[in-house]
Formats: sequence, C-alpha cells, structure tokens
Amino acid sequence: MRLFMTPLSIILCRIFNVAVMLFFSSTLVLANSVAVELTPQEKEYIQQHPLIKVHAEKNWPPFNFVQNGEASGYNNDLMRLVADKVGLNIEFVIGYEWYEYLEKLKNNEIDIISNMKITPDRQKFTAFTHYQSLTSMDGLLTREGEVFANDFSDIQSIAVIKGFFYQEVLEKNFPNIDLMLTSSTEASIEQLRLGNVDAVLDAYDAINYHLHRSLEQGFVNTPLINNKIFHYLPRFMGVNKDNIILRNILDKGLLALNKKETDNLHHKWATQIGVAKTSEEAAYQDRMPILSNTQQQYLKGHGPLYMCVDPDWLPIEAIKEGKYVGIASEFVNLFSQRISNTIILLETATWSETIKSLKEGRCDFIPVIHKTPYRNKYFSFTSAYLHFPLALVTDGKNQAYKLDQVLHKPLGVLKEGSYTEFLNALYPNADLYEYDSLKSGLDAVSNAEIYGFIDVLPVMVNQIQTLYPELKVVDKFEHKYPFSLAVSKDNTMLLNVFDKVVTSIDLQQKQKILNRWLPVIYEKKEDNSGYWIIISLMFVALTLICLLLYFSKKHNQQLSLKNKNLEKIAMRDYLTGLPNKSYFNEQFKKEWARGRRSGEKLSLLIIDIDNVKRFNEQYGRQAGDDCIIELARRLQNIVQRPADLLARLEEDDFMILLPNTSEEGIKTLAAEIFYMVNGWGMKFENAPTGDAISVSIGAACMAPTNTNTEEELNRRVEQALYQAQDKGFGQLVIYKNGHHQHSGH
Repeated sequence: MRLFMTPLSIILCRIFNVAVMLFFSSTLVLANSVAVELTPQEKEYIQQHPLIKVHAEKNWPPFNFVQNGEASGYNNDLMRLVADKVGLNIEFVIGYEWYEYLEKLKNNEIDIISNMKITPDRQKFTAFTHYQSLTSMDGLLTREGEVFANDFSDIQSIAVIKGFFYQEVLEKNFPNIDLMLTSSTEASIEQLRLGNVDAVLDAYDAINYHLHRSLEQGFVNTPLINNKIFHYLPRFMGVNKDNIILRNILDKGLLALNKKETDNLHHKWATQIGVAKTSEEAAYQDRMPILSNTQQQYLKGHGPLYMCVDPDWLPIEAIKEGKYVGIASEFVNLFSQRISNTIILLETATWSETIKSLKEGRCDFIPVIHKTPYRNKYFSFTSAYLHFPLALVTDGKNQAYKLDQVLHKPLGVLKEGSYTEFLNALYPNADLYEYDSLKSGLDAVSNAEIYGFIDVLPVMVNQIQTLYPELKVVDKFEHKYPFSLAVSKDNTMLLNVFDKVVTSIDLQQKQKILNRWLPVIYEKKEDNSGYWIIISLMFVALTLICLLLYFSKKHNQQLSLKNKNLEKIAMRDYLTGLPNKSYFNEQFKKEWARGRRSGEKLSLLIIDIDNVKRFNEQYGRQAGDDCIIELARRLQNIVQRPADLLARLEEDDFMILLPNTSEEGIKTLAAEIFYMVNGWGMKFENAPTGDAISVSIGAACMAPTNTNTEEELNRRVEQALYQAQDKGFGQLVIYKNGHHQHSGH
C-alpha cells in the first residue's frame, strides 16, 4: 500500500526532521561552544579596527609574562581565545611596566588590559567587562617565624608592584603602612629577603611561582582567606571608558568560551604554578611546610598526636565503625603527610564530649571547629581553611519562612555548637534550644516539637537525603561560616606547626577534596525522559507554528502578540536579568501578608535615573542600556540581605522591597546607593546635577494592617519620588505622616 502525502504534510515532515537535527546538534554545540552574534555596529567596529593592541606584562607569571619574546601566561592565552571567538586581530604590546600600561589605556595608546581589578580610580578612565577574566587568591609573604595579625594592624611595611590594585587599596585603607613600590613580584620578594620590608602582597599563585622556581626557603606564603579587604577578588578585562563597543565585544567572547576550553586553560597553567613538575608528587614536595628546628624537635619529643572529632556530622566528618570519614578526614590525611607524627583518633559519643576532651587535655587537637569569643578562652585556632553557609530546615508540611521571620518560634541548634553564640549576637531574642546530637534535634523537628534546626548547609542536605526526606531547607545564610583547626590554649608550639601545615595546602588540593564530596550532596541524577518530552513538545509547537504560517498572516500577528504578552509576564527583566514588575508584585503581596501576621514594617524604595531620555538622545539607546545594566549590577552588590528584593520595573526605574526595615534602614541603604553612584562617576555632559549621572529616590515605610494596603504604600513611594525630583534630582525623600521628609545625599 502506498502512503500519499499532501504538500503541507511533506513540508511539516521536513521541518520536523530539520528541527530534530537542530535540537541534537544544538545540544552538542552548547556542550562545546557558543555562537557569537555581533551587532552590525560591532562588526563595523572590527572592520574599522583591524589590529587591537593588548598589554603584555614583563614578569607576572603564571598569569601574564613574556617568555622568549612572546606574550605568555594564563591571561594572554585567554585573550587569544576570546579574540578568536569574536574575530579580533590582536597585537601584544611588550616592554612596559604596569603603571605605564594604565597610562597608555587612559590615553588610548593601547586598547585592552586583560587582567584588572576594579577600583574607584580605575573606573574614572576604564570600562570593565561584565564577565571576569581571572579569579585569584591574594597572598601575604612573610619571613618564617614572623606572625602578623590578619587585619595588618602590626605590619609596618609592605612591598607591592607599582600601580597594582594593592597600592591603591593599601594607601586608602592602611595609610600608616609604608609601601615599597617595585617592578615585579620577584623584585618585591627580593626586598623582603634583604629585610627592607615586613611582607610582600601579591597574588598567592604568583608568589608561589617565584618561590618554587628560586627554591627560596625561610618564607611563608599565607592565603588571605579571612581578610576583610584582600581575598578572592576577580579581575576583568578593561578598555578605555569611551570604548564601550569593544567592551561589549569582549563580553561576548568571554561568554562564548566553553567548559572544555577553560578547563584546558586552567590545567595548562595550574601545572606551571608548580614549576611544570612532571608529576603531582614532585609538585606536592614543593608545597611541604618548612618547620624550624625547634618545631621539629617538639614533634619528635611529643610522639603520637590525639585527635577528637564530631562523631556524626557528615559529609564534613563522622566516626563510622571506628574509622574517621568525611571531608575533614582527607584534610587530616594531608596533615599527617606533612608532619612525622602518627595521628590517632580518640572516639567520643557526642560533640559536647569532643569539646570537653580537648578542654581537659585528653586529645591534642580538633580538626574542624569554628572560632568564637567563648572558645577563644580555652583554645587557640589556626587560619580558617574550610567555609560553609548555614541553613535552616523545617518539616515539609510547615510554611516556609526566612530565619528572621521565625525568631519567635522554637529553633534547634547543636549543644556546644558555635551557632548559639553567633545567633544570639545577631538575634538576642531568638528562641533557641540545644540538642546533644543532630538526630535528637532533627527528630524534634519531625515531631513538631520545634519549628526548625540550624546547621551548615552540606550537613543539612546530607541528613535530608539519607535520613529525613520529610524535611526541607527553607533558608540559606549568605554568611560563609569559617572553620579552623584548634589546639589547647597554652600549646603555642603545636599551633604554629599546624598553622604552617594548614597554609601549605593549596586551593587546588582543597577544591579536589570538596569536589569529591559536595557533588554527591547537590547534584541530581539526570532524567533522559526529559529529552523525549522536549522532542514531543517541539513537534507539537512546530506543527502549530507551521499551520499558523500556512493559513494566514493574521495568525502570525496574533502569535507575535501572544509572544509579547508572554515576555511581559516573564519573571526576569530581559536587559538586566533582575526580577521584573510581575515577579515583584507577586512577591510584594506575599511579604505584605507575612507583615500582617508578624506586625513587622515593610519599606519600599523607587530609584529613578535622572534624565534618561536626554542621556539616550545624546549618547544613543545602546549607551543608555549599558548604563542601566551597570547600575543594576552595582545595586545588586548593595542589596544583599536574603529577604530583600531588587527589581527593574520600568525603563529607568528600579524598586527595592525591604522587609522588617525602619526609616533608619532606608537612610542607610540610600546613603550607600548615593555613595556608589557618586563613586561610579558615569559621565553625562548635560546632567542636571554636576557632570555625571544621578538618581532620585522616593521611599516609604509602613506596617501592614487591615486598613493599610500595599497600594497605599506604593502610592506614598511614588509621591515621595515626585517630591525628590521636584527638589532638583539626586535627592532622597521619605514619605512620613502625611508629608514628605526630605534628605539630601
């Protein structure tokens, strides 16, 4: 029997076949690369600029240096990949110092600096990519045996490379520290070796690279994990502030890099950090801590070291059938490789017993513990080497609340845990109950004896997945909780030994250990049935689309209208990625309902960019969009409380919802916003206030009641914004008691 097909059926079948091929091919493409779509203006820019000049530093390995006359290092290889993605022809400019490159960028003598940290001074002449080109840990190099406070309060002199980020930040935040400005990491280390400075501040891996190559001894390179100013600060590509189109092209190139390319790049230069050793064991030997003769004699005379641990705290640590297991157990294995002493596990039944054992001297150390003022009376702590966020869990049948909304409800914590001190300091009125073990605490949640239990996120997720499927995580603290190794208060010698041991474990080793454990916690198994559902849906969608195309142009117009409506009700703003008006209104209603139950005040702010229309007319719509994107990014850095909500409502309007916030909280946040905008200095020749973009802010605060509605709070905020704009822009006005409270910035 022959199967006859109409022309329409043939068309539909062909379209379906092509669609299926495109689906699978696009899946493969996404796994390997991302297509770069350039605007006509960007293509024209590349044609008009056949050669882009990029800085190449003399001597900052392994990131950016010159070898045999060629630009080498991680960042220069990254620059080549990005240029290839977008079709740029690049020329590396060699032979200048860092501060000279900054001047050349400012004067348009070069086009790109490929690795820059963002500072207020640099923002005056630089436009930075939105995507980072490098994230590296900062390190402090000191002489062996010389210990300085983590806040730099007792450091008198530091060597840094002239023009580097560190110079600007040290001059601003540590004016009492004498700076020795050098031309390279190697020159900075030489000043430390000669005794001319107390320390060297540079990228942790850059310092390691030089130490390994020179085989220098007698130095300690400390990663600045807990420093308030120096830690993991990303670096970006920078162009002259007037060259926004090149910045956008670089952003697209960075975004187009696929995982395989970045993994290869990381692998290539990770081996260089270890001086290109032929084996991991050889590189490991270079990272062994350098112990003094006194410390070696102490360990030799001490004999075995006894360790106390939490017996039930997986995946971080636990005792199973007499064996120590978990994330921390792998770190302890590294500790034991770096000292000659045997480490013996002293078993305890509870965490409280573990704390008591170290207090009474039955064990020598606890490998994973948080430092608190109370514990500091009895124990001494190394630098923190693990960080995890805290989480609140409750029964799945309970209403999900943020922590600050359930402080009046009974909440559980581990007895002798540090969270009690931490939470009592933040929330003195919290209703906290202590439990001897995780099991007893989580059982209390399951039995509805308490609302929730608080502990670190990976532990809570592990408990839910293995023992308590009826529980759920309802709040995750953005605060990263640091953990150290602790010894008894008077054991200074052992503390110094373990401090060196902890800092000798590099970031790559730490990440390998965490990767072995944490993916098991967070990742879900892939369900391939989803692919067939997608294919089926694609077939249905393509059939409908083809029918609409075939029958009439009117259907096309209806479909276009539907698509626009769908876009309007989408949860995210297309330009900034922030929540949009629909999502904001939905969350606003929920927060208002919560406020009515709790009696807490809600505050609302509208931020309006002054004279956006005039700005777009002067510089073009693309520049206006760039301004809005950058403002959104900067506002996200300010609005960081988990319960707060930042959204983009209109073309030039942003709105911030602040639960449980008073008028003083409004003023504090507004001051940060004005400070940020003034420091940004986005130039606008016809600006209503000065020569830069400004914003006006209207705000109001209200306690939700049966008579007070969210519409009334909205109305008050809008009225306050009108008043702020009437007063001449760049102002804050807070609606209060039927009139407006004015506050300049």
